[in-house]
Amino acid sequence: MSPERAILTVLAATSAISIATGLMLADGSTWPSALLTGLAAGGATLWGLLGWFGRHPQP
Repeated sequence: MSPERAILTVLAATSAISIATGLMLADGSTWPSALLTGLAAGGATLWGLLGWFGRHPQP
């Protein structure tokens, strides 16, 4: 994987974790529950991007 794709994947997963955790906390959820939800969102983003990059080779 190229460095650009690796950086994009890490930043997207980190953003998904931050956004999902923030939204859950704003909704009144406890922080452990919000963090678990955020980690699940980040994992799904990571899995999706790695799968997409695996199917679309770099030119």
